[in-house]
Amino acid sequence: MADSDRPRYRVDADRQTAHRRVRYVETNRPDDGSCTLCQLDEENPAPLDENPAMAQDDPSNEENEAFAESTLIQAIENQLEAGEPAAVQATLNKLTLVGYERDECLQMMALVLAHEIRSMLAEDRPFDGAVYEAMLRKLPELPEATE
Repeated sequence: MADSDRPRYRVDADRQTAHRRVRYVETNRPDDGSCTLCQLDEENPAPLDENPAMAQDDPSNEENEAFAESTLIQAIENQLEAGEPAAVQATLNKLTLVGYERDECLQMMALVLAHEIRSMLAEDRPFDGAVYEAMLRKLPELPEATE
């Protein structure tokens, strides 16, 4: 191991309190008094999102949306399989009877689930199954987006 690759050791003491505690810190960076996090930020600056419209064109944003949609649809499938809440199966039956394809039904129900989750997080409250079921029963009328 070359001398420059060898880890450096630093002993740090808290001098602000009456108790003395020595802390051992192992690092590969020299102790020049500079902040390691600041150095990392300087070496790898965060991209500037000056134009919010361009953020929508970001491929990772599209991947996140696709992942969220598939996760919500899977949650609806799990609810259908478990039979809980019963309104999920009733809603699927109603929508297919009036002419919607199963995939469209699942997407609409996933939008309702997403709306309830978004409301739950925004209002810092638990998931409200009664509100969720009421919104499901209103389908194909989608809930209004509240932002």
